[in-house]
Amino acid sequence: MNKTKTKASSQKIKRVAKASSKTQTEEAGQEIVSTSPIVPKNKKLNTVLMVVLSVLVLVGLGYLFKDKWLDKVVVAMVNGRPISRLELNQRMTSIYGKETLENLIVERLISDEAAKNKVIVSEKEIDDEVAKIVASLGNGAKIEDILAMQGMTMKDLRQQIKLKLQVNKILGKDINITDEEIKKYLTDNASTLTATDEAGKKQEAKEALFQQKISEKIQSWIGGLEKGNVIRFLK
Repeated sequence: MNKTKTKASSQKIKRVAKASSKTQTEEAGQEIVSTSPIVPKNKKLNTVLMVVLSVLVLVGLGYLFKDKWLDKVVVAMVNGRPISRLELNQRMTSIYGKETLENLIVERLISDEAAKNKVIVSEKEIDDEVAKIVASLGNGAKIEDILAMQGMTMKDLRQQIKLKLQVNKILGKDINITDEEIKKYLTDNASTLTATDEAGKKQEAKEALFQQKISEKIQSWIGGLEKGNVIRFLK
């Protein structure tokens, strides 16, 4: 009888201990879950946060490089009000846009034609032309000052000289200057010649006649290039 009671009591104690252990485990698990960090799952919120962060970074970079940024966007300040580079470009385009575009098209056509004909203009040839221009200015005159008055730089001048020499080499292959033409030019333009010796005068006359004949051919030549190439105007 006593053995039966002892056995029953032992089984009851085991059940109570097991139940107690299970309850403690569940409570501990709940505590662990409750103390775990909550990770947001809202993708829209994450996107907004990333956008805000990106804007803050851009603002910070803009502040650090504000001087360089202003140079690119603003060309002048008048009583604290900026004149933007876009405003300047729009005004210049409205006034000079058509003429400038036509010049750019012609320059591109000449460059392409020179490449097609394997025409090469060396830096020395350009240097020689620049030297001639400098020599013709006279004492005290600086070519940089004259270019600045025309809104040009030395780089612009060298590019124009290169185009001129390319045209001369392409169109000048068939041009001949006779002695009679040189003699007539010397007679008709004696007062405008800058050379002082006879050989220099003849060379000056020959170059002037050569440029005259180039000028006579260039318009029709460029017209042919414009018709023979694909030019699309985009607006």
